[in-house]
Amino acid sequence: MINKIVLVGLGYIGKVYLKLLNENPNWDLVGVYDIDQKLCKDLAAQYNLKAFSNLQEALDNVEVVAIATPGNTHFEIAKQAIINGRHVFIERPVTANIKEAKQLQSYINEAGVYFQVGHVERFNPAFIAAKPYLKDPQFIEVHRLAQYNPRGTDVSVVLDLMTHDLDLILSIVKANVKRISVSGCDLVSKTADIVNARIEFENGCVANITTNRMAFKNTRKFRVFTKDQFVSINLLDKITEVVKLKNAPLNSKNLVIDPGNGQSKKEVIFEHPIILPTNAINEELNALHDCINSNKKTIVGIDEAIRVLELATEIEEKLKL
Repeated sequence: MINKIVLVGLGYIGKVYLKLLNENPNWDLVGVYDIDQKLCKDLAAQYNLKAFSNLQEALDNVEVVAIATPGNTHFEIAKQAIINGRHVFIERPVTANIKEAKQLQSYINEAGVYFQVGHVERFNPAFIAAKPYLKDPQFIEVHRLAQYNPRGTDVSVVLDLMTHDLDLILSIVKANVKRISVSGCDLVSKTADIVNARIEFENGCVANITTNRMAFKNTRKFRVFTKDQFVSINLLDKITEVVKLKNAPLNSKNLVIDPGNGQSKKEVIFEHPIILPTNAINEELNALHDCINSNKKTIVGIDEAIRVLELATEIEEKLKL
């Protein structure tokens, strides 16, 4: 079934969604809405779409709304959509604060609509290829470095970028947070531009995350260590490599490590899972479409988004100490 959808917000990320929604056969992109009406009309004309003059008019013509506006506007737009019984796709962070997110949670539960948050790295093909290897992680190391871009600097690098990795971590570590240590600094913005967070979980897993939006080049590396295994995920270049250690048989043709002290020799086995050539944004939009039409739970819904926002908020609070 093809569902009618409207796109709200035509900034940088909104234009990305505009192109993808217009080309996606699962969606009938009826029109667009932005408070900048000139921009709205220009892009609507370019894509042969309806330019809505207000949000309510847009909601009256569709089943689903995609929200790609600044985070501090998310709550009111999503609230109006939900109250009108519309399913919602919303960019991250879900709202500006936890209170707003929990209010949306109540509206969603009452209305019974589908609500998906754009934690796009969940749909990164490199992460998806790695998922079968990510059971019971013991240590996680993340480096997300980005070249400076004024877009997003109205919030700290935690909400701007680190939430991508917090969501991935919470999706694979099945335990509550026990302790958090944080350090960071602001270089250009009025909020932190570089942050390191060490998150200890009750099951013993530790995640060390460094996020920097003042780097010379972009890097998105996510490494997971499990028992006798190391998984390296390059989220930027879409490459996943798995390194396994197993007891070495006699005359092994693989690389062999001798730990000494009478311990068994280990052979090193390299695996390279197949990475499908998918577009992560398209995949998350398709996932919402599938949920709506198959009565499935959304992969990254309001509950997951609140957990991420709570963790990000705690990290930000520790930055102030």
